[in-house]
Amino acid sequence: MKVLLTRTDRLGDVVLSLPAVDLLAGARPDWELHLMVAPAAVPLVEGRPGLARVWTWRDDLEPPRRRALRQELRAAGFGAAVLLQYRRELAALLKDAGIARRHGPLSHPSSWFLLNAGQRQARSRGDAHEADLGTELVARLAGVAATAAPLPRLHPRPEVLAEGRAFRAERAPDAATVAFVHPGSGGSALDWAPRRFAALASALAGRPGWRVFVTGAGRDAAAVAALRPGLDPRVEVLLDACDLRGLVGLLAAGDVFVGPSTGPLHMASALDLATVGLYPPVRTMAPVRWGPRGRWARA
Repeated sequence: MKVLLTRTDRLGDVVLSLPAVDLLAGARPDWELHLMVAPAAVPLVEGRPGLARVWTWRDDLEPPRRRALRQELRAAGFGAAVLLQYRRELAALLKDAGIARRHGPLSHPSSWFLLNAGQRQARSRGDAHEADLGTELVARLAGVAATAAPLPRLHPRPEVLAEGRAFRAERAPDAATVAFVHPGSGGSALDWAPRRFAALASALAGRPGWRVFVTGAGRDAAAVAALRPGLDPRVEVLLDACDLRGLVGLLAAGDVFVGPSTGPLHMASALDLATVGLYPPVRTMAPVRWGPRGRWARA
């Protein structure tokens, strides 16, 4: 059977949905799996083992492009789709594309009409991790028991890894430990004060053999600007220094990452860095739902 999984929101959400892809690929190796993400998230999943194709979706697609995508999906002949996060417009498109079985969380009144194989999940309580919620959905489709989600893993292309190694060789040739401090969340969480990130980055830079970089892009600019006055001069700021593909390579060549609940935090954890996530005492943002998952991850 050909199956389409969708996760079309933010980068961290895509990373936390990858265990669902891996679980389904392992449980049903004879199925052909496709994944749909937002255009910005493609570098996280391009070339991923077990995926036949990566599709893209935006909520603001123009009507002609939306009709063309519907025809492409219909022609692809999917037997089932799993919306790992419910999106009304996307669910309607999948229904119009003739996908017979449409799985996903029954989290909105329209989901009861657009998902004919929906599943009730107590997402609003925030007492289950996002990765486990996703694997619960695909386990039902695969007909297997919903066990603990495997750890998220990124699989960067060789050329991406090579770029990261080249960066480390040039900018931190003698460092035993390369650390990244990421002070912004792009609005997805309440952030630690910039002066605290500055103090942390400066303290790490004083450790023998450590090389520290402050990372950020776009909406992180204000947080980065605010921490600069208190920053040790040995810390290098990499604001808007690369695109997402470049950031994957950069992180893959590092050892330690510290930041708030944001996409790069989950990327670092999925690349097997020692990762520390800083979370506010707010139930809807708690690590029990959104914490990093990895061998060396702490919240």
